[in-house]
Order: sequence, then structure tokens, then C-alpha cells
Amino acid sequence: MLSTKGSAALQVNQIRAGAALSYVSMALSTVISLVYTPIMLRQLGDSEFGVYQAVLPIISYLNLLSFGLGSAYVRYYSRFRAAGDKKGCAKLNGMFLITYLILGALVLAIGFGLSYCDVVFGKKLTAEEIDLAQRLLRIMSVNAALTFPISVFESHVTINERYLFQKIVAMGKQVLNPLIMIPLLLIGYRSVTLTIVSLIFTVLSGVINITYCLTRLKMPFAFRHYDFALLREMFGFTLYVFIGIVVDNINWSIDRQLLTWFHGSAAVTVYSIAAQLNNYFLLFGNAISNVMTPRVHRLVAENAPMRTLDALFTKVGRLQFILLGGIFLGFVAIGQSFVVLWGGGEQFRIDYWTTLLLFFACLWTNVQTVGIEIQRAKNMHKFRSLTYLGVLVGNILISIPLCIKWQGLGAAIGTAIATLVGNVILMNWYYYHRIGLNIPAFWRHILHLTPSMLLPAAAAVLLAVFVHPTTYWGLIPPGLAFVAVYGISVWLFGMNRYERGLVTGPLRRLTRRRKRGGGHRAP
Repeated sequence: MLSTKGSAALQVNQIRAGAALSYVSMALSTVISLVYTPIMLRQLGDSEFGVYQAVLPIISYLNLLSFGLGSAYVRYYSRFRAAGDKKGCAKLNGMFLITYLILGALVLAIGFGLSYCDVVFGKKLTAEEIDLAQRLLRIMSVNAALTFPISVFESHVTINERYLFQKIVAMGKQVLNPLIMIPLLLIGYRSVTLTIVSLIFTVLSGVINITYCLTRLKMPFAFRHYDFALLREMFGFTLYVFIGIVVDNINWSIDRQLLTWFHGSAAVTVYSIAAQLNNYFLLFGNAISNVMTPRVHRLVAENAPMRTLDALFTKVGRLQFILLGGIFLGFVAIGQSFVVLWGGGEQFRIDYWTTLLLFFACLWTNVQTVGIEIQRAKNMHKFRSLTYLGVLVGNILISIPLCIKWQGLGAAIGTAIATLVGNVILMNWYYYHRIGLNIPAFWRHILHLTPSMLLPAAAAVLLAVFVHPTTYWGLIPPGLAFVAVYGISVWLFGMNRYERGLVTGPLRRLTRRRKRGGGHRAP
């Protein structure tokens, strides 16, 4: 048995390892995407690639049928475990598996039903494009349906804070999937085959997670006496979580739907470059906060003082700002040449400004993602959900005329305006006045970093104006120059002792290990 101190140290190591592997995984998948996406675009063509991208939002809508129950699982399992209620944990696992099997079947039925409704795909697609979209939707619906019961086991891994295993599995899926798809594309296979490969990876990762939970974590199950009263209570908790997830999902995918309806598959293809880059931006921002979710719920369940939550909120927010600020300014520096090269033509140059708009909106919202989990843990997330509903309505109303006039750029302008108003202005008021988080102190800590970013910002603008590489190799020198300027400036003038320690700590431990290893060698 591990001591309490040893167990806490193990948890900290798991969190650090999980966060580190998250960034390693995202870095690898991003690098692979730099190769994979242009190949996919060129092999499929604008039409098929646009159809593929148009189907993805529909699948994301089907995934919303989870009703936000994953948050309820984390909350209630934390409560049962804190109370030492093993029977409650087993009953909760059984309830969620049964519920998600039913919801998965519902997703499958709805997905297949929608595949026969041509109107779902708008009026700008050709008959051949609609036929392809229908086939893709059916395969993706099977994939989505399987993820529902599998997610029960993935959530159990998360609640037990086994981040090392979790991130290794995720990294394997993210990296191997494109590595297999690239040769398939090059020898002539199309989008249908790609969706089948994704389905196979879902099955394999599911088998791995299920096996780990049953054999290593000894995940308990109790299927008798389905607790409908507890389910109603959880749905009461997840109602506004669900509304928030639905609205957030639609808010970030509605642009592609509007472009499909008003301009067709070619416009979606151009915009998808910016949308994909923004997805990577969001993933990098959420990597740290995601591993903190169980800790937040545990702290709230243990009635930790607000200052503890404030400290965690600020610590994660600063790390996210350092990372995302660097990515944003780096894209300012070399993004214009990059999107032209990546997309494969001058028509993609507009994605530079589209991406910058989306990045800017996400930068100021993603530094506060821990606040979302604090709200949920305290069961105070109703306001956020209703705010996001207003954000969605505002996004649609602003985006429709702008999308008609300026296509993807107009849609991005609408999304950025609505997101900043909702997430920055309204949500910060709620964090401060209702939840009790020290928002003025939070932003003071964040803004203390901005002086260290002035020199990198100037360097980024100068590189954007005067350096225009025409090859991927040409991007490397200005990219490395910016990274050097940013890293040195933030290290000297921005980072605090804790943040520097995240870099120097592993290096010191590695040095000590090498010295110890050298000391045991025979002369």
C-alpha cells in the first residue's frame, strides 16, 4: 500500500506525465497533419474533401446525444469514492454502461435516418456529392455509436487519473491513424476507406481501454436495480451541461454549415484549413485543463477554500497563455506563407486572416477553461449554458450576412465577435460576482506576462511583412528565429519561479540520473 504522501506524489507525476504526453501527442499529430492534410486535399480534390468536411459537423451534432453525462459521471463517482461507497461506484458504472449503450443505438438509428434526407446536405451539392455524403454519414454514424459505450471506460481511466496510460493510447491513435491513411491515399483509396480506417482505430482503442479497466483498475459493475431516481438527479445536473455542450459544438461548426448552404463544397474546403488549425489551437489550450478536471471536482467535493481554486485557476491560466500566446504570435510571423503552402494555392491565403480571427477569440477564452470545470463541480453552470445560447444566436445572426458577402472570412468575424462578448465579458462577470473567483487578480497575473511578449510581437510583425518563404524549408529559419526570441523574452521577463521550474526540473532530474549512472560504472 502506498502512503498518503506517496499516493499524492504519484498523482502529481501522473498529471505532469499526462500533460507532457498531451503536448507530445499533439505536436506529433500536428506535424503529421502538415503532411497528411495537403495529401488528403490533393488526392481527394476540392469536391470530395469539401463533402468530407461537410459531414463532420453532422457527426459532431450526433455526439451531442451524450447529454453531457460524462461530466455527471466524474462528479458523482468522485462523490461516491470520497464517501467510500464501493457499491455506489459499481452501480454508477453499470448505469452508465447501459445508458450509453442505449444512446449509442439511438445515434446509429438517427445517423442512418439522416443519411436518407438529402436536405441535410443543403442544395449546393451535386447528386454524386450527396451520394458520397450519405455513405460517409452511415460509416461515421457506426463510429460515433461505438464511442458511446467506450467512453464509459475512458471516463473511468480519467477519474482514476491514469493519465500516462490514457495519453499513450490517445497518442497511438492520433499518430498511427494518419500514418496508415497517407499510403492508402497515395495508392488511390478515397474518403470512404479513410472513414473505415477511423472506425477500426475506434474499435482497437476501445478494446484496449476496456481491457485495462477490467484487468488493471478492477472496474466494478452492478447491473441490478437500475436507479432511475439517481438518473433523474444526474439529468438535472447535466441539463445545462448538455445545453452548453450543444451550443459550444454548434457555435464552432455552424460556419461550415453556412458555407455549405450558401456557397457549396469548394468554399468549405478553403475554410476547413482555418477551422482545422483552430481545432489544434483549442486542443493545445485544453491539454493542461483537461488533466485537472478530476482534481477540480475532488477539491470541490472536499470543500476546499476558494483561494485554493483561485490558485489552480491562475496557475493553469498562465501556462495556457504562455503556450497559446506563442502559437498565436508564431502564426502571425509565418502563417501567411504556411497556409498557402499547406492548402496548395493562392486561394487559401485568405485563411491567414480567418485563422488569426479564430485564434484571437480562442486565446482569451481558453486561458479560463478551468473555470468551466469549477462551475460544473459547484453545480453552477446554468448561466454559462444560457450565455452560450445567446452567443450562438448572435453568431448566426452576425455570420449569415457576413458569410454571404465574404464567405469564410465573414463567418469567422461573426464567430469571433460573439465568442469574445460571451466568454470574456459576460462569463468573467459571472465568475467574479456569482462563483466568487478573484477575476481581477487572475487577469493581473495574466497581464503580467504581456510585457514579455512585446518584443516577440514586434518580431512576428516584421517577419510577416518582410519574409515570405515559398517552401516548407524556407519556413524553418524565420520560425526558429521567432521561437528563440519568444522563448528568451518570456523566460527572462514573464515566467515566475514555478513556470521556470517546469522546464528546469526535468532537466535537473535527467542530469542527476546521468551522474548516478556514471558513478556506478566500473573504472
